Amino acid sequence: MIPVELPRYTSFKTLSDGSTGYYWTCPTRYRKRNCPCLSAALGVNLDQKELQAAAALWNERLDGWLKEQSPFHTPDTSKHGTVEWMVNTYLRHDAFLQRVSEFSRPDYRRVLDRVCDTQITRDDTGMKARIGDAKVANITVKTATKIYSAFSDDGASRTAEKVVTYCKAMWKRMQPHHPEMFRQDTPNPWEGVTIKRRTKAVKGHVGRETVYAFARTAVEKERGELAAAAVLAFEWLMRPSSIGAGYAAWGAYRGKSAPDKIIIGHRKTAERAEHPLEYVTEDGALTLLYAEAEAILERVPRNGLSIVCQRNGNLFGDGTRLSQEIREFGDKNGFKDFTLDKARHGGMTELEENGLTEGQGRALSKHRTSGAYRGYAKDTEKRVLEATKRRFGIVDDAKVGTGSEQAFRTKKGTRSE
Repeated sequence: MIPVELPRYTSFKTLSDGSTGYYWTCPTRYRKRNCPCLSAALGVNLDQKELQAAAALWNERLDGWLKEQSPFHTPDTSKHGTVEWMVNTYLRHDAFLQRVSEFSRPDYRRVLDRVCDTQITRDDTGMKARIGDAKVANITVKTATKIYSAFSDDGASRTAEKVVTYCKAMWKRMQPHHPEMFRQDTPNPWEGVTIKRRTKAVKGHVGRETVYAFARTAVEKERGELAAAAVLAFEWLMRPSSIGAGYAAWGAYRGKSAPDKIIIGHRKTAERAEHPLEYVTEDGALTLLYAEAEAILERVPRNGLSIVCQRNGNLFGDGTRLSQEIREFGDKNGFKDFTLDKARHGGMTELEENGLTEGQGRALSKHRTSGAYRGYAKDTEKRVLEATKRRFGIVDDAKVGTGSEQAFRTKKGTRSE
């Protein structure tokens, strides 16, 4: 018997190690209306308070989305010139809608609503004041720092960083449209907030050999969809949320419009990537670029339109369900702590190990900025060795191919044996 009371839309199941995992799942009726919040793993062996807090986040997102869907919903902008007025105005403005993807918008709303509800102590009276009721022009660097500290001192360092990032962008985008509302001496007080340094956890990565060993095992265990997910993450650098949400379709894999390519989508950046699967050499031979990956895809059952979907044809969704199943399968079959994130990071690391320029790497990964791209490749021993050899002018006469080169197959006039 479950020892806690389950909040709305939550469920649990007993995991392989005997622990209890808790999950939040969006009702089907809202999924059919394209609700952006689909499913999420809440945690393992949570007590009542922890479960309530974890589920509240997703239920608040769902309630906010439902409120916005109402034809009678109009955000409260009556308190003209206040921070809450600016938040509601910004979230409906093209400055927000044209720059922030639909997938990320609920997070902006959640964080900015929390900023509005934050209360800080006023220096003149010693009384608490709600930030959302304050005039935009009254927000100084000192006030912005107090807001940031209210989150960071509570142990929410990552959320505190989001507060500064989101508010800085909002002030910057809205100031040209309503200059009379902003301070003249410090138009954007958030630029003066000093972010505390923190040790960021470095995500691990797995190499090609591990990814394909996992994929072959998954196929043998009749979990082809998990094999395909691992290959999509490693070879074509897809984010787990994009894979689970169906951004790699069977129709875009050697489809009629591009029989020599796989076309995928990156949900976060709204980028479309066309990856060539083969090319013809000067002597007329056809070379397959992803022979090993295609061998796996050939053994994946086509349960639906998406390459990765459940056996009933439904998508895993953009939550963490697919990642959770990948990890559970790996733990049970000798691939402890194997994750889609590690597979993707391994693919990004392979780009650097094989000497691709940043421009070439970004052409494959579809990262929009250099800063976003650089954080993925790991400083492996191979990268350090190659850098050291180049430093001393050591160049191999014949460099042995690695990675995808080992999987190349060349055929005259045909794609497969």
